[in-house]
Amino acid sequence: MNAQPIDAPGPSEPDLRDPDVVTDLFGAAAEANRSAGHRHGSTAHLPNDQSLLMTGDLHDHDLNYRRICRLAALDNAPDRHLVLHEIVHGPNLVNGMDLSIRTLARVAALKVRYPDQVHLLQSNHELAQLRGEGISKDGVSVVDRFDEGVEFIYGDRADDVRGAMEDYIRSLLLAVRCPNGVLCSHSVPSPRALERFDFDVLDREPTDDDLDARGSGREMVWGRNHTPEVIAELAERWNVAQFVLGHQPAEMGYYVETDAALVLASDHAHGVALPLSTSKSYDMDGLVESIVPLASVVVK
Repeated sequence: MNAQPIDAPGPSEPDLRDPDVVTDLFGAAAEANRSAGHRHGSTAHLPNDQSLLMTGDLHDHDLNYRRICRLAALDNAPDRHLVLHEIVHGPNLVNGMDLSIRTLARVAALKVRYPDQVHLLQSNHELAQLRGEGISKDGVSVVDRFDEGVEFIYGDRADDVRGAMEDYIRSLLLAVRCPNGVLCSHSVPSPRALERFDFDVLDREPTDDDLDARGSGREMVWGRNHTPEVIAELAERWNVAQFVLGHQPAEMGYYVETDAALVLASDHAHGVALPLSTSKSYDMDGLVESIVPLASVVVK
């Protein structure tokens, strides 16, 4: 069976089939990530009296991505912020290939368009793609499937696109902080990693060592199974009231991991997003009550 052609762009979309366009997009987005006005180290510190839309893992869910963009309505709200993460490695393959680099490039374009409103978090899947780590689904490496998709779309320019994409991934944030004590990140360290974890990683630009095996940046995005004690220690160290995370499965779109840690998912039919005020205080009940099912958002 021949691979299906890549769709032509819409009237307002960049041509994601063009390697020069995509390479330039990733380069511009990497620069926008590093130079964003709210960024300090690897953390974006948002101002008071703004609004924030936090999402969960996306995994190339195109419909939910369009719903998120409509819900955020960034054109109409210059004081609104959007957090996105875990964009790649979706379930919809074309002849066994993962073409989610297209959604990754769309998100990069969104960052370029709204450099101080869109905040992009490092995640374990993007980091695995950067480092060539093995994440397997159904016995097949998702990293290999992604690489095959890049080769299919861009041919002899695949290495150029991949190089720009890798620099973009290195530029991603580890956290977004609000003045009300809410901290958004893909995850936080597992209990087993806490003894060696460097809590200052949020205050510096991530180094290669931070993103390497056993580095604190890597531990930040791979952590699972958090205990109340671990969340309490992290909250005390970082002066956090509530953590809003992704990374872990949430079949109904969210689950409460501890009284101070909420997990969101945006990559399936029950996916959700979470609108927040950067100034309002939230307990866990208040966070849960604010959740919006993405299926309720109408898109054209």
